[in-house]
Amino acid sequence: MNLNRIFLFCLAAIGGLWLPSAWAHTVSVTLTSPDGKPLDHSAVFFEPLSFKAKAVSKDLPAVVIAQKRQMFLPAVTVLQAGTRVEFPNLDTVRHHVYSFSEAKTFDIKLYLGRAPSSELFDRSGVVALGCNIHDTMIAWIVVVDTPYFALTDKAGSVTLDLPAGDYHLKVWDRRQLDAPNDGQRITVAGDQTFAVSTEVLDFDPYADVTGQSVEDMQAP
Repeated sequence: MNLNRIFLFCLAAIGGLWLPSAWAHTVSVTLTSPDGKPLDHSAVFFEPLSFKAKAVSKDLPAVVIAQKRQMFLPAVTVLQAGTRVEFPNLDTVRHHVYSFSEAKTFDIKLYLGRAPSSELFDRSGVVALGCNIHDTMIAWIVVVDTPYFALTDKAGSVTLDLPAGDYHLKVWDRRQLDAPNDGQRITVAGDQTFAVSTEVLDFDPYADVTGQSVEDMQAP
């Protein structure tokens, strides 16, 4: 009998006691308002309940949120807790980036070019960004406790590959009336599609403040 095969079989069996299924399933989510309007550029994330989520790698490069044309680019970012963010100023005028949000409070005073330091986002929650010089500069960072996340497209849809298991499916939208709640508990056991609806304002606060669409501010 091949001893290597026996060893590999035992290793796989032991690993199966604590690891989620190695098979990834395609899970799609469509996010809308109660009246069926697609919610674009919204955070959709799955928090594992039946296994422990993998932490952010220390080797992961910092996420970049630039300032260009006196706007934050991108306007909406979702990232896993433990991720660093750099805020380069690509304009020829100085910016003063700050946030007073509970999930992250920081203050990068007037600068050009590369910011003096990157910022570590290690607590889940929604972080609203602003510039102390330009009131129309706003953006959001959604910090989540899971590596399973994405932003919806213009049709309010997103697709992710997830290991089998139990999750809390949560969403965040800039037009949302309330902060993210406990979400809905789901079980992923195969390819699935979910339709999620959330109460929203009847206007877009980003467009109201900036006069721009989030779609136009998602890329440099």
